[in-house]
Amino acid sequence: MGTSEAIAIATGLLLGTLHYFSENIELAAETKRYRFISFGAGISIAYLFLHLLPHTYDAAIHLEEAVFVFLLLGFALFHLSEKYIYQHIEQEKQARELKEIHSIMFFVYHFLIGIVFVDKFEAGILEGILFMFPVALHTGLSQASLSKIHGEIRENILIKIILSLSTLLGVVFAILVHVPDILNNILVSFISGVLLYIIVKEFLPGKEKGRPLFFILGLLLFSTLNVILFMI
Repeated sequence: MGTSEAIAIATGLLLGTLHYFSENIELAAETKRYRFISFGAGISIAYLFLHLLPHTYDAAIHLEEAVFVFLLLGFALFHLSEKYIYQHIEQEKQARELKEIHSIMFFVYHFLIGIVFVDKFEAGILEGILFMFPVALHTGLSQASLSKIHGEIRENILIKIILSLSTLLGVVFAILVHVPDILNNILVSFISGVLLYIIVKEFLPGKEKGRPLFFILGLLLFSTLNVILFMI
């Protein structure tokens, strides 16, 4: 096993641990919470537009215009899944159905991320870290938020373990199967669309909520980091 594969496995374990204990994360009082969320949103937006989307564009060398189809598919699939629940499931069953659909989407999304991790860390340690950081941020914040949204509907312990292992399972799959470059390009495009949806839907506070200064700080921090790493 190479160094990059070992680091990818360690990253999968780290994200799994974060997910398993994320329900215990207590988000701070509203003022401080929105500072943290706005800061995280700034980092995520900068990562998406300065790092992930340019890599998606690079994938067009192999996929041509189809790269944007997979980008759109990632965004649309997650949006339509939630919209279907709200429009076709009886209201008293919506909470549990949403919990189930979130769990399924979480597993698939993080399994695919595990596959991409292997490719990213093979391209370089810094490349993998840049990809990991926003994903870890989303995992912690989204699961902590969903545990409050879904309230008393808790994950079965077995399901919770399976979900926590989703990224690691993707990493192991990619190591064993040796995913071809064209599939990695498709997955990066798909994940870009999913991240775009998650950021817009869950991490950009609406209306009067949010702290613009902390959003700008997040943008500046990741933008500066991206420039420094690009110059190394």
